[in-house]
Amino acid sequence: MLQHLLVLEANTNISLQQQIKQKLIEAIIHGYFPAGSKMPSSRKLAEQLDVARNTVVFAYQQLTDEGYLISKERSGIYVSDNLQSHFEQNPPAESSEDKCHWKNRLKTPTRSKLPPPYPDNWQEYPYPFIAGQFDLSLFPVNPWRECSRLTMNINEISTWASDSGSQDDLFLIEEIRTKVLPRRGIFAKPEEILITVGSQQGLYLLSELVLNPQTILAMEEPGYPGMRQLAEHRGAAIDLVKVDNKGIQVDEINNHVDAVFTTPSHQVPTAVTLSQSRREQLIEKANEHDFIIIEDDYECEANFVTNPHPAIKSLDTQGRVIYLSSFSKVLAPGLRIGFMVAPAEFIKAARSLRSLSVRHPPANNQRTMALFISLGYYDTVMRKLNQTLQLRWQELREALNHYLPTAIVTSHSVGGSACWIKGPKHLNSQQFAAQAAKNGILIESVSRYYGDDRKPEYYFRLGVSSIEVDKIRAGVELLAQIFWQNQETELEQLPANAQKLNTEQLADFIANCEFIGRTVFGEPYRIKLESDGSMQGWEGHHNEKTDQGQWWLEGDTWFRQWQHWSYGEVLGFNIAVLGKQIFWLRDGKLVDSAFYTQKPPVAPSENMPGLIKNQ
Repeated sequence: MLQHLLVLEANTNISLQQQIKQKLIEAIIHGYFPAGSKMPSSRKLAEQLDVARNTVVFAYQQLTDEGYLISKERSGIYVSDNLQSHFEQNPPAESSEDKCHWKNRLKTPTRSKLPPPYPDNWQEYPYPFIAGQFDLSLFPVNPWRECSRLTMNINEISTWASDSGSQDDLFLIEEIRTKVLPRRGIFAKPEEILITVGSQQGLYLLSELVLNPQTILAMEEPGYPGMRQLAEHRGAAIDLVKVDNKGIQVDEINNHVDAVFTTPSHQVPTAVTLSQSRREQLIEKANEHDFIIIEDDYECEANFVTNPHPAIKSLDTQGRVIYLSSFSKVLAPGLRIGFMVAPAEFIKAARSLRSLSVRHPPANNQRTMALFISLGYYDTVMRKLNQTLQLRWQELREALNHYLPTAIVTSHSVGGSACWIKGPKHLNSQQFAAQAAKNGILIESVSRYYGDDRKPEYYFRLGVSSIEVDKIRAGVELLAQIFWQNQETELEQLPANAQKLNTEQLADFIANCEFIGRTVFGEPYRIKLESDGSMQGWEGHHNEKTDQGQWWLEGDTWFRQWQHWSYGEVLGFNIAVLGKQIFWLRDGKLVDSAFYTQKPPVAPSENMPGLIKNQ
């Protein structure tokens, strides 16, 4: 091997000894000889290079003198363990300038690379609130191993090991067609399905086929940056369309666009779900104005509050919707198996284009995935995954509502693996994320999702797919501490004319009160206090969640303790009122507010002059 690694030149003025020395330094620098590894003996290296032994001995001696190698008595020559400090003191010479001028040879302009949403070593952080990666404990090791083993028996090998041209595994196509797509309301023929190396390859193929400098693509804003970069790569004009709590604003889509890209199930990155009425409106508008819809059905089955809406593709009667989905987010991001559903003519063109770079995704992986679905493992994993994500999602909601009730507002979401959060308008999410990372917390600043340069900097995102449920509360508590310690963050302030209640006023006011407010997720809650010190709470549009607890007064502080909400902790608040609003303060900071009613009405008294005045 060394005679290929250390190629000596005959027609040169550089001596063999110097050539060997230079080649060995290059091999050490590039890791071919790692620190601490044993070098070949001088005799063996001389034989392999066909040079005199003394030539190698002298080269070794020079490298030893310069700190690259060390000699161990009766053991041999080794690469130094202290190479790092050696390189700091004696940096290696810079490589010669590229004479080929590759920058000038590249015919396709490269796009600016977006910064990664999280570091490569994210698993080393104690609180990784990131999306797009799964906790390793969720991977179905034994079922996947069984399907992989079945794929390797003789009969199965004969079906996938031969060259099938650009055709996909018909077994996998049939499993997707009959077991996966019907759950989304989609019924397709085999020739209308293409297997892809993840959804991103599908997006690349369709962008090559339908986008060019003469086309206009409407995209969600904020939206998936991978699609935006593909459109820019093709030179297409991008029309950014705002997203609200019901998804992309269909009314704002220009009638003259050629295509619309949307992530309707859980919009990337806000996680809101496109309403059924807007899905119908979008397909009607596409039919009327003759544009196509690119539906990236991200996290389509991760709904924890309501049943998922049927895919937009299920409403398609004119062949205008190109549907993409992936198994990678369900099983493991590194699996890279996705699929595309579209009219047969489009699939034929996409298959032909795909064959220019890769004939098909690895056939053994396709067969393993087909077996995984056919044996029922896919359904089992989906149920387990949804149960796990639901627990984490609910735990995150509880923690945010407990530790940051007035500081943030979250998007309206019915599921998914991430939470889109709006902070105070002067919050710099990139600085906040950097500060959190120093404390072992990974959150995602979201500027990469915006196509408009005038993007807001006060949004950030928390994911739950990579953090264990029992770490979520501690992580949010620490994140809240970092948030509150940020002296530059001007939080919501108590109105100047609000009346803080003293002991006597509080005693007259608080009994028989009922509070009506909203959680950080925008869901209504109602709390009813009884004169006997008990209280009841309801949360949700249909009072889905309820709890009971106790309240009491100590001086001018109102205390409450729920059985389950707020982790059952005893919390004390000072109270202020203004009109029909009540404000809760802790340590002088406003932590929550709501509207109140009193039953029966409190009669005017001398103990409540401030309250009577504000009412």
